[in-house]
Amino acid sequence: MEDKFLALTTDQSLLSELRSAAEHKPSQAELAAQRVSFVYGFMKPSSGVTREQVRKVLGAGA
Repeated sequence: MEDKFLALTTDQSLLSELRSAAEHKPSQAELAAQRVSFVYGFMKPSSGVTREQVRKVLGAGA
């Protein structure tokens, strides 16, 4: 069984994509979207707060 794990290899194209993703610097729009998502994720569903309301409070635009 251990021999199966020793024979495993990672697809080189996958590694290349992962390296590219790791080097990607997020844009201001992507960072704003992440902030909205982060805050919205902490809101209780019963709060009635919408993503749009979170965007407005954070000043992330429409």
